[in-house]
Amino acid sequence: MSSIIDFKPQSHLKAALQLDAFIAWAKATLPKGVANRRVQAGIRWDMDSWHKSGIGNCTFTAHRSPKFAKAKDKKYMQPPFIDFVKALIVYCRVFRGKKSTDQWLSAAKILEIALVELSGTRDVTRMSAAICNRACEHLKNTYPDSNTAYTHSKGLEQIVQLMRDKGLLASPFRWSSPLRHRSSGTLKEQKKNRDKKLPSRESILALGELFNNDLAIKLDIITTSACALLLSQPSRIGELVDVERDCVVFKEDANGGQRMFLRWYAEKGFGATIKPVVTGMESSVEHAIKLLAPITDEARQYAAWLEDHPDEYPPHEGVPLKGPDEPLSYEEVCAALKMKVCGRGVPRRAFKTGLLEPLAKYKALSPKAQVVLDDILKGWDASNGKRIYVNGKLDHYQFNDSVITLRKLNILMREKYLHKDFPYTSPAADGKKRVKYRDALFTVRTGSLRDEAKNFTSIKIDLGVEIAATQQRMARQLGGVSHSQSIFERHGYKSLKVSTHAFRHELNTEMHRAGLSQLLIDAFSGRTAMGSVYNHETVEERTQRVAHYHPKTKHSNAAHRLEKVKTNQPLSLSDVRDLHEGDQDLVIHQTHVGICVHNFASDPCPKMGACLTCGKLGCVKGDDVKLANLKEERKDLKLRYDKALDAQSRDIFGASEWAKKVGIDLYKCDALIQTLEGPEIENGDIVWNVDNGWTLTNNAAAMAGLIDAKDIEAKNEQLPSLDDLSAMLDEIEI
Repeated sequence: MSSIIDFKPQSHLKAALQLDAFIAWAKATLPKGVANRRVQAGIRWDMDSWHKSGIGNCTFTAHRSPKFAKAKDKKYMQPPFIDFVKALIVYCRVFRGKKSTDQWLSAAKILEIALVELSGTRDVTRMSAAICNRACEHLKNTYPDSNTAYTHSKGLEQIVQLMRDKGLLASPFRWSSPLRHRSSGTLKEQKKNRDKKLPSRESILALGELFNNDLAIKLDIITTSACALLLSQPSRIGELVDVERDCVVFKEDANGGQRMFLRWYAEKGFGATIKPVVTGMESSVEHAIKLLAPITDEARQYAAWLEDHPDEYPPHEGVPLKGPDEPLSYEEVCAALKMKVCGRGVPRRAFKTGLLEPLAKYKALSPKAQVVLDDILKGWDASNGKRIYVNGKLDHYQFNDSVITLRKLNILMREKYLHKDFPYTSPAADGKKRVKYRDALFTVRTGSLRDEAKNFTSIKIDLGVEIAATQQRMARQLGGVSHSQSIFERHGYKSLKVSTHAFRHELNTEMHRAGLSQLLIDAFSGRTAMGSVYNHETVEERTQRVAHYHPKTKHSNAAHRLEKVKTNQPLSLSDVRDLHEGDQDLVIHQTHVGICVHNFASDPCPKMGACLTCGKLGCVKGDDVKLANLKEERKDLKLRYDKALDAQSRDIFGASEWAKKVGIDLYKCDALIQTLEGPEIENGDIVWNVDNGWTLTNNAAAMAGLIDAKDIEAKNEQLPSLDDLSAMLDEIEI
């Protein structure tokens, strides 16, 4: 990283010259990324795609150009705009070290369209707020039903900020996206979204049955074992590439028992961790590893040999007994490559079509492989060959081609059959300790999982190694596509499919139901943000968590307690809960909406009368007067909430925070009312409110910087996200 310095704008240059300097800096910086493994060796500025050169999904196609179209049908961004975009990607990936460049690249593709429409050029120095707003209009039209438009617009914000900082704008301006994050929708839409993201019970049962059967097909064993691991702790499918063969760790718990953990590397910034296995899944994890070991051990040994002998051709029965630099016949070449050929002239043609031509189409060959390939192709005899006769009969054709040796063949074979990051299973990332194929749990030989394809000609030869449980393969096996057969189809489970990410949603939701805090669930899941989108509890479940029974509530004298409340007699603390040694039996305070167990004799109200934010508020079922007061409170809160939303739509300062505060109070008030009117509890029972953690003391300490406000808010994780909250409040009828 020390050799890569930031681009420093020169104040005396105009924007156009500054842009030229920025692009020149990027061209010089791109190859420097090879040293810190942020890009692959052989990457070139003039490539149409950097996807196979270490920058995933980075293809410089124009907006709306078909992703899987043939090369001749693809449309690319045009100069000079494309050079600016490439410079952006170099800045993002090579200099800043960002793993993903998707947000900037997608925003740039939309920006090109808007730039041409409003300025008539592709000169990015002429960018303006109007052009950015037009780009957002295109984003809304392109992605009408998701938050993708909002996400890409935030990427455009970052590009504008960078251009302003680097002096690349002819007329500098400040701009923020007019797009807003979409809410979760109505309750009906939320239910539809929940059903879509959670796995069906039938799919889980089918996978369980298959996992416990005596499966004979390697692909089925790998698929079910991978699912078992993903169901044992909430993870992402892409994280399986970094799971080691010896991934199980046991630790002693508080009761002296042994608790199972897995060594794990969580993506998206969380990093290396040790994840606890869900209780009850320990035996499934052990069984999965036991099933995988016999079908992956040989591949790990082979991967170790390939790593330890980089300059040797891997031995097998077909490899000719020749030195590394001795000439090979084409029959010997095909035997070494495990190509089945027959007939005169076929081995030479098979070598060309099976290895040389595919490699020639690669746009990201390593420098070493490129030199060998160029040497062979330049010396390739394009004639029909010289006829060689034996005993008067045509025996074969002789060509004046370049000499093929095992040393050359080894370089080309590894280029085709080994991943760019070999011997590691995943790309380099700052601070990441990578796993090698020789140690990875899911290492298999290339082409060993033949049952996944209906056309066996598309299967690779087993000269390389790969990770069996990749995102693409698992998606095919659990969902099925036209050219492959899913595990459900193979075993007679018709019309079943499931996403691996659905397992993560399922486990997160179950942890919410078990009462774990969002902070703990996020840590368990290896996540740094966005935790609330994985919670698919129903509205009824969330309501019940906001208004719940206090564990110390006294249920034995419910009728007596209700009689006191209705006749306005004084209530004592002993009427509400059992007293323990040292507790003082005091007369408790009654508010307009319930009862309050705070001891006013020793301390003033820590909430300053904000009862709906206090955990010491209890509502007695059957008290019709207090219930009516709660409904009046709800009506007033609904009016205030609607006014706050109106102010928010007009961008009035502070309206968003006010809408948030009033919205939470309205939600909790409605939850109390629904619970008090529900049939689940008896008259005289008490429903206790949930505290939000804020008091006058905490507020003063947070303002003084003595405590972090996030620590207080983290204790109130039982509330839904703001998007969910907004949809729920829209359903409240007054």
